[in-house]
Amino acid sequence: MDQENDDPDKENFTLEQIGNTIKQNREMKADSDKKSSTNGATVKKKMTKEERTRMLEEKKLKKEQEKLQKAALKAEAVEFKKLQKERQKWEKGKFALKSIVAEIDTKVVELGSIGGHLLSRLADKGLTYRITSNPIEKSIVWTMTVPEHISQLSPDGLEIQYVLIVSEAAEFCDLVTSDTLLDHISRVRSKHPSYTVCYLTNRLLAYINKRENEQYKNPAIDSGWRRPLVEEVLAKLTTYYARVHSRQCADESELAEHVVGLTCSLASCQFRKKLTRLCVSANGSLIPKDSIDKNLIKGNLWLKALLAIPKVQPRYALAIGRKYPTMKSLLHVYMDPTKSVHDKEFLLKDLVVEGLLGNDRRLGEICSKRVYRVLMAQSGSVKTDDIEDGADFFTHY
Repeated sequence: MDQENDDPDKENFTLEQIGNTIKQNREMKADSDKKSSTNGATVKKKMTKEERTRMLEEKKLKKEQEKLQKAALKAEAVEFKKLQKERQKWEKGKFALKSIVAEIDTKVVELGSIGGHLLSRLADKGLTYRITSNPIEKSIVWTMTVPEHISQLSPDGLEIQYVLIVSEAAEFCDLVTSDTLLDHISRVRSKHPSYTVCYLTNRLLAYINKRENEQYKNPAIDSGWRRPLVEEVLAKLTTYYARVHSRQCADESELAEHVVGLTCSLASCQFRKKLTRLCVSANGSLIPKDSIDKNLIKGNLWLKALLAIPKVQPRYALAIGRKYPTMKSLLHVYMDPTKSVHDKEFLLKDLVVEGLLGNDRRLGEICSKRVYRVLMAQSGSVKTDDIEDGADFFTHY
């Protein structure tokens, strides 16, 4: 105890030393916190820059993907539009001659000069043909397929219902003489029930005349040949059968030209506008050539149908068309059960018709009655003149 009390310097030094140590520790801690804060800020700054770079790259990549996607969609739309245009061309018959294929039976090609002329002429015209074995010997049929580049839009081809039978003169005469031609027609129709059949003969009349001349020059030699009743049989084909025709060619060249022309016609007719019962008079041939409304009438099916009624002039049809723009609108009145037959017959009589010299006039009772009786006729087999006189009409009313 005495020794500790006797040494005050030692105590003071110790307290001072402890204070310095505490101060140094505080300063060191402050420096450490400052460095730590600086390093943390630097790391944070570096992380933000990297994230920003990554975000910019992702945004850039996304924009490129969107750009590529838009380009792909645009290209797809252009391609689809192109295919649609090609399909419209196909539907209008622009590819008809390139798409039709004549399937020629091998027996036709083996007919000597006929086969050579035929194949050469088809090749000259750029028409496609295929030599094959058809169900009917010496026949030619046609097929038409959709071009490959538009097949995905219109996968189905067209069926051409036509069969051509190519016969040499002697062969056709044998069919007539042996009375087997009609059996041959039945056999062809069993294979092609809905097809139009045409018998194409080569040098038929020349062959018959040659055989007759030989008999005339050598009457003593009886070959047993008799002139076949070709004319009578050909007349039967026309009068007794529907869609059975015949065509006689003078030589192989004419026969080849006929097949080529027939091929082109079959190709183009598949795409022509189908005629309806109202497409009458050769598409408006009844329209006077000097009619000022000729183009208007030609473009209107209803007006052409009205012109098909006997004694209905273009100006009468136009007057009816102005009041009743469609057949449906007129028939709606004609079939109204609340109106009498008399009222319906004279429905159109007061319609104004423009005169040729500007003086307007009424359509009249006669024309009004004619239009009503023809449009409301019950039997299609009655003549229009009889209908106008009341036949067929009054038997039903």
